[in-house]
Amino acid sequence: MPSRSEYYGHYPVALLALMRRRSAIVFTSVFLFVIWFWNGTAPSNPIAGRVRVVDGLRIESNESFDGEWAFHRDHTNLRLDATQCDRAFPGLFEEIERPWRDRRLRRITLNELNSIEPRNGYVRAMIYDHQLYVVATDGRIYSREIATLHSIHRAIVSSPEPLPNIEFAFNSDDRIDSVALWGYARRQKDTNIWLIPDFSHWSWPETKVGTMREVQMKAEELEESGIWTWKDKVPKLLWRGAVMDLEVRKQLLEVTHRQSWADVKAIDWKDQKSMKKDLMSMSDHCQYKYLAHTEGNSFSGRLKYLQSCKSVVITHQMDWIQHHHPLLRSTGPDQNYVEVRRDFGDLLERIEWLQEHDDEAERIATNNVNIFRRRFLTPAAEVCYWRRLIHRWGEVSFEPTFFKEVNGNKKVWRGVPVESFLLERRLDWDPY
Repeated sequence: MPSRSEYYGHYPVALLALMRRRSAIVFTSVFLFVIWFWNGTAPSNPIAGRVRVVDGLRIESNESFDGEWAFHRDHTNLRLDATQCDRAFPGLFEEIERPWRDRRLRRITLNELNSIEPRNGYVRAMIYDHQLYVVATDGRIYSREIATLHSIHRAIVSSPEPLPNIEFAFNSDDRIDSVALWGYARRQKDTNIWLIPDFSHWSWPETKVGTMREVQMKAEELEESGIWTWKDKVPKLLWRGAVMDLEVRKQLLEVTHRQSWADVKAIDWKDQKSMKKDLMSMSDHCQYKYLAHTEGNSFSGRLKYLQSCKSVVITHQMDWIQHHHPLLRSTGPDQNYVEVRRDFGDLLERIEWLQEHDDEAERIATNNVNIFRRRFLTPAAEVCYWRRLIHRWGEVSFEPTFFKEVNGNKKVWRGVPVESFLLERRLDWDPY
């Protein structure tokens, strides 16, 4: 039997070991509590850990949008949900709501879509389980159809919410039939057309304009760095373009001929001398206080580029409507452009007024850039528009079938995934 001293002599050793174990447990517990407390109370970074990239644009989680539009934070946020899109872009969706209201009681049917005559620039497609498929095409107009498919695809893959299965058709031509088609522009009487952002919102490579964001970034860099302040801008009306025997453009040239307040010149795309001497990049337009806009064969893709400048956009009364035109204001405190007669007969009067009221001219120019470049013509606004269109179209149209039958019993896919189509630019091909 051990002695009393031997028996109790083990206690300090055991007690020391126990205390060591308890210290380790306490330290670990305290460390975990601190980590938990910090994560629960420390200010969160609205970007860190919640950013990914789609088609070259940063996509921030929709948690970073707090209900109030902030350009630098939100303009490339492609993850806004439907409610946030409504709050960020009030008034943007009128050209979706208009045909949607009209078709609620007479739904778009498969037969109606089948009855649309395919013309040059025609694309038929469907969205099925969040995947875009190309079903049929007819002809091609430069890169327009490809650009629009890219835009739709970006809106789909960045959507934070489910999108409905739909089938639709669009045509990339300047003028299209007034049927249940998606198109870039319409006249007042063309009530059946659903308007979409035109092809150059993605890119217009043929004219070397580049992407929409490229134009805006160059304009921002030069205007917001102080290089082209309002007082430093050229106090003249600028226009460059091909006349194409269009009456409205010939009238602009006639009215501005030899006027000291105008820098208006026609471009001949096939004349190297004309191109070298007179061609100007779209961002270089921002050097001028006043920018003239004219329609083309129907709409002109120029307008949105002019709206990317802190300049006064001056346009004749327009016959053609684009998806963002409901936001145009020609009078009042929110005025963001100046409208003149279609023959430019009152252009001199308007220019003189702007020159005499330079503060008012700057206010109009500021409204222009704040409404369009800094809000409603941003990538965030564009994807919101596409997704609202997809939802509204789905509410008043049929749901597509994924397969078609061949030879009575064989089922085959009706479309080609857009990723493959964009690479091959065709619907059928042999391996290699």
